[in-house]
Amino acid sequence: MTDKTTFFEPRFPRTVATGVLTVWVALLSLPMLSGNFIAAVGGDQYSAGYAFREWAATQWKALGHYPLWNPEIYSGMPFVGGMHGDLFYPTAFLRLILPTHTAMNLGFFAHYVLAGVFAYWFLRTWKVSWAGSVVGGLAFQLSGVVASYVRPGHDGKLFVTALLPLGLIALTYAIRDRRWEGYGLFALTVGLSLLSPHPQMVQYFLVAAGIFALYLTIGEVSSQSILKRVAPLGWALIAILVGVGISAVQYFPFYAYIPFSPRADSVLDSFAFSTTYGIPWNHVLEFFSSRFAGEAFNGTYIGSNGLKLHSEYLGLPVVALAALGATTPERRRLVWWMGGMGFLFLLVAMGSATPFYRLWWEFVPFVKSTRAPGMAFFVVSFVVATLAAFGADRLQRSLSPKWINGWFAVGGAVFVLGIVGAFGAIAESLAQGIELSLGAPRTQAAAAAQGTIRMGAVTSGIALLILAGAAWAVSQKKTPAIVLIGAMIAVVGTDLWWNARPFWVYSRAQDELFADDEIKAYLRSQPKPFRVFNTVYPGSALMADNIAEWYGHHGNELQSFDILNGRIGQSLNFERTGNPALMDLFAARYIIAHAASVPDSLPGFRTILSGVSTSAGPPATLLERSDIPPYAWLVSDATKAEEDQIVATVTDTRFPIDRVVLLAADSDVEPRPMSNPLPEPIETEIAFEVWEPGRMVLNIENGTPRAGYLVISENYYKDWVATVDGQDATVVQGNGTLLTIPVPAGARRVELQFKSAEFKTGVKVTFISLALAMLTMAVPPVLRRRQR
Repeated sequence: MTDKTTFFEPRFPRTVATGVLTVWVALLSLPMLSGNFIAAVGGDQYSAGYAFREWAATQWKALGHYPLWNPEIYSGMPFVGGMHGDLFYPTAFLRLILPTHTAMNLGFFAHYVLAGVFAYWFLRTWKVSWAGSVVGGLAFQLSGVVASYVRPGHDGKLFVTALLPLGLIALTYAIRDRRWEGYGLFALTVGLSLLSPHPQMVQYFLVAAGIFALYLTIGEVSSQSILKRVAPLGWALIAILVGVGISAVQYFPFYAYIPFSPRADSVLDSFAFSTTYGIPWNHVLEFFSSRFAGEAFNGTYIGSNGLKLHSEYLGLPVVALAALGATTPERRRLVWWMGGMGFLFLLVAMGSATPFYRLWWEFVPFVKSTRAPGMAFFVVSFVVATLAAFGADRLQRSLSPKWINGWFAVGGAVFVLGIVGAFGAIAESLAQGIELSLGAPRTQAAAAAQGTIRMGAVTSGIALLILAGAAWAVSQKKTPAIVLIGAMIAVVGTDLWWNARPFWVYSRAQDELFADDEIKAYLRSQPKPFRVFNTVYPGSALMADNIAEWYGHHGNELQSFDILNGRIGQSLNFERTGNPALMDLFAARYIIAHAASVPDSLPGFRTILSGVSTSAGPPATLLERSDIPPYAWLVSDATKAEEDQIVATVTDTRFPIDRVVLLAADSDVEPRPMSNPLPEPIETEIAFEVWEPGRMVLNIENGTPRAGYLVISENYYKDWVATVDGQDATVVQGNGTLLTIPVPAGARRVELQFKSAEFKTGVKVTFISLALAMLTMAVPPVLRRRQR
């Protein structure tokens, strides 16, 4: 191994390294200081992430705990089980004391810094020099795929990415150094990564960690017996189980929910679906030339995917250093293992672009329930950054003129080819081919991308030329070695920072989209419950104001809701949107429509507010149903039917929802024979004493006149429990998806609560597992100190 004492090292290496690894992230984050929010219009944070988090924080403060049920979108769905973001990740608790957008900004900023610091720490554990470790940290934290997470708002991916090097540090301590606290740290890292919560990224993390653990076990020369060398793998597996236990509070409810969610549908068992958003061959030049393939958000994307909101730029100077590092003789074994890991994840990231992914898809568990394999590229970035750190070490010792001349040649060629438009011509050719083969418009995007492509190639070429120039000057004894160290850090950081800048898009969403307006104020003033059919506010924006809507934005809503509304494939569109029968069924009392599309009068509606300037931007009109649909009603009769019959019946406007309810064929309730003819509707008034997330109390005026069924316009789920006048009652699924409770004659008070046994158990398992991990981290160092 390299002796780090032969290299430059500042007096306070960790402090200085942390400062350096904060500089470029701080530059990208400067707009946060003036209250801007790192949430681009159209990104996940803008359309849903902020609303989920704001609502969760508000409800926690109101209820004293996280709500387990979300009644605000898709007519109700599990909140914890349905996965609404980082509910239990440590940054979530910042939102209880800070404004939501500030806490989310801090989450991004902190994890970019941590990604660099953890990579630096990992490299130092492998005796990489201070400068090499800083270069590796920069190359990882600002790598194109990592630095661009902010554009689509993928903070969960960033959390797992930042934790990857920490997990490898933990394994190094545990397996190589035989330090028991390494297992505790690894368990904690696994648990935190699962709480991100981004299970697909965690799968990649665990596979990478497994490969590295094998290297630590059999990759290095050792005099120990096979048994002694393999035993730590068993402890590492136990640490993974403890890590899974740490995440139980999130995943026990999630796994229980899967059979009720769209993930239970066999449509996910599709190779074409699973390989969407892999990295195609027409992206590969972007590995070396900044922003070659363009981006969908500015109309410059020339590739064959549906859209592209990120970067895959590794950095031309970084790749040059990595090529040098890959030839380091004293690290040959580690280089081979790391290189193999990087090659494996490159194949995974490329998806169907190579035959390999078919094997991965067939044999690796859970892959058939995932898509977008391109996200695996973060592991490639880490491997390249590690090799670049090795290269920085080798460069500090000495460098053959052949390497310097090669860098000059490559940098100069990229610069010249960029200037003359060669990269742009390649992009245009690729775009034409894609347009012909896929029918997707790309040639216009290629034309729009010319300036970006030219600038990307020129800056990449210049960055490598500067690095080569610094290496040549030091090799010729014209400048001191410290100049080379400064040049490496400055060139790598600045080149990647320049590439990252366009992706760090800010908004004032908290003051604009989520600001108050007349429509929101009016709806908040109305007694709950009711539901809104919204066509103006994007995504789930109304959720931040605690305004329930018929639809929203999620993707993991209840499958029964999807079936009844006719969800179209994997899109978030529904073929029965606006169906009059479903508007009654889901108690859609109000419509929010674009003012320009609303006629002067609309049969069945009255105008509440017209031409209102909304926080979403366009003027809107608020309409209310003339005949207000009830949120709960009584019916006398019920009958069982198959799912397709139920859907066809209840979506027909002739179906008398106020007289009969359709139960699933396998329902536990056996209804009495239906009356013929059906009795008249029950006109009893039903008032909501309580309507809050996961709890409802209903009072039936004068009691039910006869035995029947209480139907509530909120989705059924197995965790709803009910009492009728204090006695336990059965809760079943009616009319395809709604809560339905059989009630006897004279019933006056019905109470429903959402109680998740999986969540309750998960909380206990999480606390026990977390305590075990923390004890394993804390006790061994204390015992070692006492033994000295």
